[in-house]
Amino acid sequence: MEVDTAFALISHAIDAGRAAHGYLITGDVGGNCTELVSLVLGKLFPGEAAMVASGSHPDIAQLWPSGKSRTIKVARTDTDPSPGMRDAIIEPMSATAFSGGWKVGIVYCADRMQPAAANAFLKSLEEPTPMTMYLLLTDQPDSILPTIISRTQRIDLPLPPGTLDDDDLDDVAAAFAAKDASRLAAKLGELKDEASAEDAALVRKRFFRTLMSLVREFMVDGSLPRHLAFRNVDAVEAAYRRSEKAMNDEAVLSWLVDTLAFPPTEKGIRQ
Repeated sequence: MEVDTAFALISHAIDAGRAAHGYLITGDVGGNCTELVSLVLGKLFPGEAAMVASGSHPDIAQLWPSGKSRTIKVARTDTDPSPGMRDAIIEPMSATAFSGGWKVGIVYCADRMQPAAANAFLKSLEEPTPMTMYLLLTDQPDSILPTIISRTQRIDLPLPPGTLDDDDLDDVAAAFAAKDASRLAAKLGELKDEASAEDAALVRKRFFRTLMSLVREFMVDGSLPRHLAFRNVDAVEAAYRRSEKAMNDEAVLSWLVDTLAFPPTEKGIRQ
């Protein structure tokens, strides 16, 4: 469904006193998912837009993946002081609301929860305090603990444009399997040359989403440890951002190939 339809559904549930304690929002985490969250926060905290926008509202808890593994851990440690699930979500959400109203916990890239973090969060989801709402954002819902999924209401927003098709996909997959940045750059250049000026940005996005699908295969089939698989995802996202700045395609893709972790065998790479 579209963002406005999803917001109308959640808004009506809030007004009727039937809002779910947890919503699993699937889509583009940094795009339409975040747009929907902003609308929901505006509904729950009217007149407090400045604090909401600055991230300083005392009744809104937020958590992103962090650390070298780019995952969500259960708690901060001496070696990794970045916030974990207990520090950023569970403890703040268990406190009394500063304003006496709603408390909202937002978990970005919820599919990156480590098992201990997911199990700790599940207990809070199973025993929510009144007027609490958890918003879980993800583009990979199948990677989330099934018991968490079963205790949330799922909201499916459109995903960004998909991967390349057929022969183009095969060409990119073969160059990727060979770790050949020059071939990847040549293919991207060919695709952009074939597209109109208006479609060049869309072609580039589909190209990098194709690379994203290939590195995610390492995660799905278990051919890489999860922390390396997540690091690969971040590397593809970083390469896409570099490409948006009109950097040389071959330079960007050479950096990406050098940065990525590959399995010890070709398992998981489309041939």
